[in-house]
Amino acid sequence: MGTEEDVGRGIGLAVVAFVALGIAAPAGHATTFVAMSERTLARAADAIVVGRITHVETVGGRDGAIDTLVTVHVESSPKGAIDGEIVLKQPGGELAERGLVIPGSPVFTVGERDLLFLSAGHDGTARTTALGLGQFHLAPGAGGDDVAERSVAEPVIGGSPVRRLKLRRLMRTIAKAIASGGSAGAPLVRIPAEVTAPGLERLSPTVERYTFMDNPSARWHEADLGEPVVYGVDAAGDPALGQEASFAALDAAFAAWTNVSGASIVLQRGGSAQLAPLLCDGASQILFGDPFDEMPKPQNCSGVLALGGYCTKGRGTTETDIVNGVRFRRIAEGNITFNAGFGPCGFWTQTNLAEVATHEIGHTIGLGHSSERDDEPSPALKDATMYYRAHFDGRGAGVRPDDVAALRFLYPDPSNPVGSEDADGDGIADDKDNCPGDDPAMGLANTAQTDTDGDGEGDLCDPCPLVPMTGGQQNCQPIQDSEARVLDGTGRGALVWRGAIGLPDGVDVETARVVLTSGGGVLVDTANPASTLRRVGGRLRGRLLYRSTSARIVLRRGRHGAYSVRVVARNVALGSDAMPVVSASLQVGAQTFTTSLSCPPRGRRRFTCRG
Repeated sequence: MGTEEDVGRGIGLAVVAFVALGIAAPAGHATTFVAMSERTLARAADAIVVGRITHVETVGGRDGAIDTLVTVHVESSPKGAIDGEIVLKQPGGELAERGLVIPGSPVFTVGERDLLFLSAGHDGTARTTALGLGQFHLAPGAGGDDVAERSVAEPVIGGSPVRRLKLRRLMRTIAKAIASGGSAGAPLVRIPAEVTAPGLERLSPTVERYTFMDNPSARWHEADLGEPVVYGVDAAGDPALGQEASFAALDAAFAAWTNVSGASIVLQRGGSAQLAPLLCDGASQILFGDPFDEMPKPQNCSGVLALGGYCTKGRGTTETDIVNGVRFRRIAEGNITFNAGFGPCGFWTQTNLAEVATHEIGHTIGLGHSSERDDEPSPALKDATMYYRAHFDGRGAGVRPDDVAALRFLYPDPSNPVGSEDADGDGIADDKDNCPGDDPAMGLANTAQTDTDGDGEGDLCDPCPLVPMTGGQQNCQPIQDSEARVLDGTGRGALVWRGAIGLPDGVDVETARVVLTSGGGVLVDTANPASTLRRVGGRLRGRLLYRSTSARIVLRRGRHGAYSVRVVARNVALGSDAMPVVSASLQVGAQTFTTSLSCPPRGRRRFTCRG
């Protein structure tokens, strides 16, 4: 998380928007890049790989060196003939008692898919070429084309810190650069000695779960002293909702974090705040209506909802805490300002204000985003209130298992230790639960324990419910823009699910299957013998149609292999229990796609679950 220095203290700003939560860039830098074209990168690199990150671990060498080992499962290698796995040895990283920060270094998250330009270090091990300039994150784009994006927080002379282009265009550039000649790549050590060397200090970062704000991270010391953290609040409240609704939303958000068992922090609403901009002035405050014009106003009910963050003592301070082996700076104040102009928007309700407040308060107490991936494969991380996109699914001031795990790590309560026998409260002991609550990256209430692919990981938390993991990799592709509308939620009713997928030409499309699962069990599974889908007609005008007695799937072709998906299922046994998360999967031939959906509380006949 970036920081801005102000009067010897820094303020970290986390921005929440209607569809996505952004991050403010740092004001000070210790690394400055000179722009490198992809052609130059390709010629300079010793190898280039496309692959998925499967493990991240920081190690401390006997000579005092600190490196981060990044395991990459290689899908293809445009340069260097790398296959199988390669472990990068990136300089820098954080250990329990010490760390080495190298601004401009790439940041790796378990599960992400990257295109990496690699160069040999002095010992022959692989590292990214030109630090963060050599890392491109890959994600599905509009029309089914994968998009490659490089983003660094440091200045880039002669270019932009952010570079975004279609993956196929980047691959063409790489191919042309390699074909034009240049020096041959140096051989790379595939597995550094540090991977297996005994006696080294090691720490596996928790980046695949919750994260913390800033580097180094920070927390409130008041929790250790048994003192509450108190925020002054704008007495007027939100201009559209009024004081009463605004205060109720804030009180619910404070209570959501305060009432987590096994955590020690206590948050309270104080008296009226003396209105002030987002400065480090020694007072924690929550303002409404953006009185100092610190953010752009919304357009067509979209834009920035709020700015929030915290102030800490300067980086040279000795006022730090060591919690669970991690050193944290101490937070001095927390500040949130809500934007103006959302009053006419249908989603701007007390319930959704409470969700935004809970998220932003999470930032002010030191929590980062559970994930910043649109195609996040872990339903638990995507469902977290600290996910980078607002859900607006009726949860209000609710916190989810990943949020709870982050808070317990940051603010452990020695007087109230948490038993982990059934951490998610679904009635299944964690040692028998296939979505155990003691694992925050998986923990979801999952009473039915549905496990369609039989891999021991329940559908609700499995990033690929229809296909078992092979070679340490999941073989599912994401479903974009997904939503499910329940047309009659009183027991057995109809359900309409929509989404978008990329389906290449030449794929066998003779068979299809749809599976939707909630914590209470299977909602829809067209593989049921009594309801087997059958293909209807040919690929007429880009349309694929499958039909059974209880379900119908229509895939309509768009541009570049993209298909819109519409599934209508009738006589769906919805039951009466809440289903806050639904796992949704589609299989066409051997191609498998999946996503997770967040649903509002039950209680009405019609409701919509969104991905």
